[in-house]
Amino acid sequence: MNAPALGGAIAYRHLLVPVDGTDGATAVVIAAVDLALMVGARVTFMALHNAADGANASPARRVHVARERLSKAEAVARAQGVPCASADARGAVPADALPDAARDAGCDLVFVHADAGDGAAPAALARAGIPALTLPAPAPVRSPAIRIVLDDHRALAAVLHAWLDLLDGADGAPAASRMRPFVRYVETFHALHHDPLEETLLFGRLRERTSTLDAELDELERQHERAAQRADALAAALDRYAAGGGLAPLARQVTEYAQGVWEQVGREEGVILPAARRYLTGADWADVDAAFSAAAAARPCDAWADMTRAMPRRDN
Repeated sequence: MNAPALGGAIAYRHLLVPVDGTDGATAVVIAAVDLALMVGARVTFMALHNAADGANASPARRVHVARERLSKAEAVARAQGVPCASADARGAVPADALPDAARDAGCDLVFVHADAGDGAAPAALARAGIPALTLPAPAPVRSPAIRIVLDDHRALAAVLHAWLDLLDGADGAPAASRMRPFVRYVETFHALHHDPLEETLLFGRLRERTSTLDAELDELERQHERAAQRADALAAALDRYAAGGGLAPLARQVTEYAQGVWEQVGREEGVILPAARRYLTGADWADVDAAFSAAAAARPCDAWADMTRAMPRRDN
């Protein structure tokens, strides 16, 4: 059974939701969490491998990517009060592992998008006779502001994965000078570019249109503040490392910062952006799109140029 009727979904109590880092996966997470909230089900997330992950990605990179995807998905579920867990954070699994994963976790319905696992996931579930609900690919993002927000999230993720790669130590203890651009990037991201625009424009317009998101917006603003504080702490930790301190404390700080970012991004992409699409008017979007576009055009390019020079040269 590949597409159970939604009218019978009330019988489902445990949903498996593979996430592969695409826009389609975000849409599936939102839909699965909405259904779970409606029928009182719980959700188990699983990181799914696709070609964009790279055939030669290191085991450590696979773990980092899996943790990012699962943390973002869990943040959406927690924001809605839906019980959730992750099946495995040791690395993304191939599409043909989903049927066994669904059976092992005791799930009675799998939510996927049509291109999940490069299109292999729906077919693997159908061959195994696992009940699955396959969602179509989401419509392209038309709002320039939303595209900029999503691009910012992807850029920050790329920076953090590159930094975590350096800290894995496969190429020996990295020089502190190679990590200075990472610190500058995250400090600039929070202080000048991304967070202020979201809070003053996107969050502000949402508060004007509805009060239902106030608690979530308050929490996200607290997360922005904590992320900025962690960015400052990263600079101090890097100074200690440069002065002869150990690598482990710095790696721990970076990992904790990344975890906070994944959770923040998950809430923004899975709760706030869908709400903005629902509540903001055409006039709101005209103002928000214009402001985000102007701010993005005015950004200096030095930070990203520094990042590309600092990133480790690996096939990942």
